[in-house]
Amino acid sequence: MNRLLAMVLGILPCVAGAEAPYSEEIMTLQQARDLIEGCERYATAQDLPALSMAIYDAAGNLKLFVRQDGTTVATADFAHSKGRTAAITALTTSDLAEIEYADSTQPLGIPHLGALTIVQGGVPVPSVSGQHLGGFGVSGAPAADDEACGRAGIEHMQGAKRE
Repeated sequence: MNRLLAMVLGILPCVAGAEAPYSEEIMTLQQARDLIEGCERYATAQDLPALSMAIYDAAGNLKLFVRQDGTTVATADFAHSKGRTAAITALTTSDLAEIEYADSTQPLGIPHLGALTIVQGGVPVPSVSGQHLGGFGVSGAPAADDEACGRAGIEHMQGAKRE
């Protein structure tokens, strides 16, 4: 009975012509897998070294982590830091670096915050509709390639068709 009441109350505003209740998109496990697949395809095409890839939801919680054979512990740590940073700030880690170094006489101290990094390779993940879903951190290749790989993962995720 409680489920039925909740369902009726949930659709009542829509039937009455009122504003729909607030809803928020969340990153699904399938979307996280699509991010990894797109990044791996890009890495293979570009002949990049082995990568560590960490995906975080918008709240900064780990969703999926993949460490390819041949990576080091350092790449895993960097992937986590980059992914978490992009997730909680909704900015690329390279954008944060530009903010940090915009005025060299007064740095903001972003690198000194335990949960953030300004090392390139973290990208925010938007849904197809543009809502912030989380962050994707890639590490193991040169920093610009890490970021490009993350962007390729996003393009793949957004273009994935489900039946």
